[in-house]
Amino acid sequence: MAENTKMEVGEDVGETIDEREGEENMDENAGEGSDSSDSEDSDSHEAVHNPQIQQLELQVEKSPYHYDSHVELIKLLRESGDLDRVRNAREGMSKIFPLTQDLWSEWLKDEIPLACIPEQREKVIALFERAVKDYQSVRVWILYCQFMMDIMEGQDSLQGVRATFEKAIIAAGLHVTEGSSIWEGYREFETDILESLEQMVTEENKETMMEKISSQKEKVMSIFKRQLGVPLLGMQATLREFEDWLEDSVPDAVMIAYEKALAKLEECLPFEDTLGSAQPPKTTEFKSYLAYELKKGDPARIQCLYERAMNKNCLVGDMWTEYTSYLDSTLKITTVVLPIHERAVRNCPWVSLLWQNYLRALERNNQDHNKVKETLDTALGCGFSASDDYLQLWHCYCDYMRRRVEDWSEDSQQVKDLRENFKTATEYLQNYFGKAGDPTNLLERYWARVEAFHINDVSECQRLWDNVILSNHGREAEFWLEYANILSSPASCPVGSDNPEMVIQALLSFEREEGTLEDWDAAFSRCRVQLLRVNERRQKVAEKEVVRARAEEETQEKRKRKNAERKATKKVEQKKAKMEMKKRKATDQGISGDKTKQSEEDSGEPAAKKPHIAKESDVPSATHATSTGEPSTTEKIEHDSTKDANTVFVSNLLFSIDEERLKETLLPHGEITEIRLVKNQMGKSKGFAYVVFKNQSSVQAALSMDRTKLDGRPMFISPSVDKSKNPTQFKFPTSLDKKTVFVSNLPFDIKESDVENVFKKHGKVTQVRLVTNRAGKPKGYGYIEYEEETSAPTAIVALDGSLLGERQISVALSNPPSRRPRQPGADQQQRPKEQPGSRGRARTQLQLLPRSLQKTASSAPAPSSQNSTPSSEGKTEAKNGAEPKQGFSNEYFKNLMQRKK
Repeated sequence: MAENTKMEVGEDVGETIDEREGEENMDENAGEGSDSSDSEDSDSHEAVHNPQIQQLELQVEKSPYHYDSHVELIKLLRESGDLDRVRNAREGMSKIFPLTQDLWSEWLKDEIPLACIPEQREKVIALFERAVKDYQSVRVWILYCQFMMDIMEGQDSLQGVRATFEKAIIAAGLHVTEGSSIWEGYREFETDILESLEQMVTEENKETMMEKISSQKEKVMSIFKRQLGVPLLGMQATLREFEDWLEDSVPDAVMIAYEKALAKLEECLPFEDTLGSAQPPKTTEFKSYLAYELKKGDPARIQCLYERAMNKNCLVGDMWTEYTSYLDSTLKITTVVLPIHERAVRNCPWVSLLWQNYLRALERNNQDHNKVKETLDTALGCGFSASDDYLQLWHCYCDYMRRRVEDWSEDSQQVKDLRENFKTATEYLQNYFGKAGDPTNLLERYWARVEAFHINDVSECQRLWDNVILSNHGREAEFWLEYANILSSPASCPVGSDNPEMVIQALLSFEREEGTLEDWDAAFSRCRVQLLRVNERRQKVAEKEVVRARAEEETQEKRKRKNAERKATKKVEQKKAKMEMKKRKATDQGISGDKTKQSEEDSGEPAAKKPHIAKESDVPSATHATSTGEPSTTEKIEHDSTKDANTVFVSNLLFSIDEERLKETLLPHGEITEIRLVKNQMGKSKGFAYVVFKNQSSVQAALSMDRTKLDGRPMFISPSVDKSKNPTQFKFPTSLDKKTVFVSNLPFDIKESDVENVFKKHGKVTQVRLVTNRAGKPKGYGYIEYEEETSAPTAIVALDGSLLGERQISVALSNPPSRRPRQPGADQQQRPKEQPGSRGRARTQLQLLPRSLQKTASSAPAPSSQNSTPSSEGKTEAKNGAEPKQGFSNEYFKNLMQRKK
C-alpha cells in the first residue's frame, strides 16, 4: 500500500520527495485542461439542457425523500462530467440519507485527483470522516489510509497516517473476513519505514540510526502481536510471516494469545459461512450471530458485528432499536452512543421509537436542552404513518420536561415551561388528528396527575379531568374510577400476577411519570427480564400441553383402530349369521312345500295360494342403478390422485349453483376438463365440487379467486389433496406460535389494513388474518403474524387492553387448544333412548317393514280374541294359507289334516 509513496527518512522521517513528479503532473494536467476546455464546456452545456436531468432535479426538489431519484440524478450528472452539479447533488442527498459505501467510493475517487493544495486536501479528509461515520466499510477505510499516505509530507503527516490506521483498526479491525487487510496495510507501512531507515545507515550516523531502527522494529512487532491476538481469516499465514520476520521463535505470550484467537475463529467460522452463503439482507443470520456474541459478552466484538449487520439492514427499524438499546444499557459512552442514535434516525426516520430512544439518550448523556428541542422538531417533520407515533413522541418529550423540573412551586419558570409543553402537545395532536390523535386523553390525564401530585393544584387537575370526561369518555367506567382514585399508585402491584403484561405496562407508566430516567431504565430492565421468564414458562407449559395432546391423540387413534377392527369383526359375524338364517329359511320353506303337496294329495283339493313375502332385495334402492340404466344420485366417484395437481376443491357454494354456473365462473382461468359437483341421495348439490383443469398453471390462477363472492356468497377455493395419502395438514400452526398474536373483541367492520397499521408499529407484520364465517362476515377476532419473535411480546405489552375503535381488544400469543378427535358413537352413547309418548308411537315412527317379515315379541302365540284357542287360531291360519306361527309342532299339523278328512 505504501509503494507509491516516496519518502526520505533523515532528521524528519516521512518528508516527501519527488517534487519534480508533482510539477510534471501539474504541467500535464494543465495541458490536458487547455486542450479539453472546449469539450468540458460542451459537456456542461449538454448536462444543463438534458431533459432527463432537468426532470430528475425537479423530482428531487419536489420529493426530497425519494431515494432512487437522488441515485439516478447523481449517476447522470457524473456521466455528463459536470463536477460542480454532481457535487451539489451528492451534498443534497447526504443531508437527507446516509450514503452507501459504493456512493462514497465514487465521490471520494472523483475528489482525490483534485486534492493538489492543502485546502483541497483538508476538504477530502473531511469527506473521508463523513464517509466512515455513515456505515462501517473496510473498503472506504483502506482508501482513507492510502490517501493519507499519498499526501504525507513530514513528521506530522506520518503521525496522521498512524492515527488514521489506528482509527481504522478500532472501527473495522475485528471484522473476521475483511479486517486483516487493514492490519496488513498498517504493517506494510511501518515495514517500509523500517527498510528506509536501514538503508540510510552510515558510519557517521550509525549510533543515532540504530536507535531509530530499534524503535521502528518495536512498532512492527507490536502490530504483529496485536494482529495475532485477533480472530481473523488468514491468521495462520500472519503467524508464518511473523516467524520469518522475527528470525526466532515466537514468544510464549504471543502464542497463548494466538491460540485463544484461533479457537475463537473456529467458533465464528460456521456463522461466517452461513452469512457468506445467505442472500441479502441476511437478517436472520446476523441475529443468530449476534445472539452468540451477546452471550460471550465482548462489547467491541458485539459493536463490530452490529455495524456489519446495519450495513446490510440499514432500513430495518427493529435492528437499530436493538443496537441502540444495547449501547444505552451496556456501553454508555457518549461519543459512541449518540452518533449511532443519530445514524439510526437518519436511516429510519419514520420509526417513532428510534426518535424516542434518541431523546432519552440525549437526556441520559446530559446534552443541552436546545439540542433536545431541536431533535423533537426534526422528528415531528418526518411524517410518521400513524397518529399514535406522534402521541408516543410527545409523551416521551413530556417525560423529559417533567424530569427537568427541580422547583415545583407554581410560579417557577420550569413549571410554566412544563405546562406550556403539555398544552402545545395536546393542541398539536388535536389540530392535526382531531380526537384520533389522543383517543384516550393520555396526555391530559398525565398532565392532571402532575398537577395533583407535584404542583398540588387540585382545581387545575379537576379542570383537566372534567375535559377528559366531557370529551368522549363520560360513559366509560374506567375513566370515572381513575378520576375517583387519582391518588392510587400501581407500583405496589405484584409482577407475578395473572396478567404480568398489564402490570408491567402500569409499572413502566408509573416510573416514566413519577421517577427519574435511571428509575425508568432500571424498571425497564427488570420488566424485560421478567417478561422473558413469563414467556419461557408459558412456552414450557405449551410444550407440555403439546406433548400431552399428542399422547392423547395417539391413544385416541389406537382406540379408534380397535373400534374399527371390532366393528369389522362384528360385521363379518353378522354377515355369517344372515347367511345361516337365509339357509334355514330356505330349508323351512322346502319342508312346508312338501307338506302342502302331501295335503293336496290326501284331500284331493288344491291348497290356497301362498301370499308373496316381500324381501329386502325387492325394494328399489337409491343406491342401485335404476331400471332405465341411469346412474344413481349417490353413485360413488373414485378419486384419481393423478389429477390432484390439476384439481381445485371449491366449497361454501350456494345449493342452487350447478356445473354450468361454476364452469362459467372458473373458465376464464383455463380450460376445464371435468367438474364433479357432489350431490346427496335426492340429487341436490351439497355445496362443494372438484374442478379439474387441463393445465396445471390454471390452478394457481383459480386459487387467486379464493373467497370471491359467487351469487352473493364467498366461495372457498383450495388445492385438492388425497386424504388417504396425505392426511389433512393445517395451514397455520395449531400450537404455541411465538411470532403470532391472537386478537379478540375486534370491531366487526374493521379491515385488515387497519389492523396492520396498529400492529406494525411494534415490528414487521408478515400477515393479518381476520376470521370470517361462511358468508364472509368477520367474527371479531383474528391473527397477526410478525416476522420476528421479539415483536409479538412487545405488541402484547403495548396493545393488550387498549381501545381499537370503540372496543377494548385482548391481545395474547397464539396458542390454539388441542383438537381432540371425536369418538365414534359418542352422540349415541350420550343421547338417552326416547320412549313413545302416552299416545303411542307417532305416525312418522311406523316401521315400513312388511308385517310378514316382522318378528313376534314372544315365541308363544298370543290369543287374537277372548275365548280363542290354539286350535281355532291354527285352523284359521291354515285356512288362509298363512305360515303357521312358531310354537305349533308337526304333530299338531298331522292331527289337523286328519280332522279335515
